[in-house]
Amino acid sequence: MSFSPLFVFRFLATIASGLILTWLLVALAALDAEHFWLPNCLTWPGVFLGILLNVVDGDWQVDHFRRLFTNDSPLFSLAFSAFAAAIAGSIVLLIRWTYWLIRRREGIGMGDAKLMAMLGAWLGLSGALLSFAIGVIMGAIFSLGLLAVSGSRRGSETWLAARLPLGTFLCIGGIISALWGRPIVATYLHWAGL
Repeated sequence: MSFSPLFVFRFLATIASGLILTWLLVALAALDAEHFWLPNCLTWPGVFLGILLNVVDGDWQVDHFRRLFTNDSPLFSLAFSAFAAAIAGSIVLLIRWTYWLIRRREGIGMGDAKLMAMLGAWLGLSGALLSFAIGVIMGAIFSLGLLAVSGSRRGSETWLAARLPLGTFLCIGGIISALWGRPIVATYLHWAGL
């Protein structure tokens, strides 16, 4: 059995893409959990690398929106990945802006928006939305656990202003989406009747 050079190249590109994305997400999750910091030196190169690698091999993307289009040219892949990154990052920016309008203080950092843009570039729009949903649900469960455990601290002002690392939960959601996103999204679309 012989494999064509193109098959071998695409196979290796897929493996390398998955390893790079996993490394980036684990590093960002650890940094955000410990320091509440998602550094630009990881997020911006992650966005651009995700867009470029999807030009080479976009088949591993979770994105079901991409099926709506039949064009698989490299220029289309580049534009579609950039569009997915922009929309995913804009979702967090919209939440951040709305929170600031209501509370007049920052609630979500810019690093979370750049992380969502990175997830959009790597996983496509539906993969990024799945990562966001998983991350928000995990963050809510974690917060409810904190509320249940720390009943004695409820009167303190610091308890009310406790911060959670949203980026860590988004990274975990991104890893889950990268590994099992296609069946999760397909099951959801089937249940929704789409």
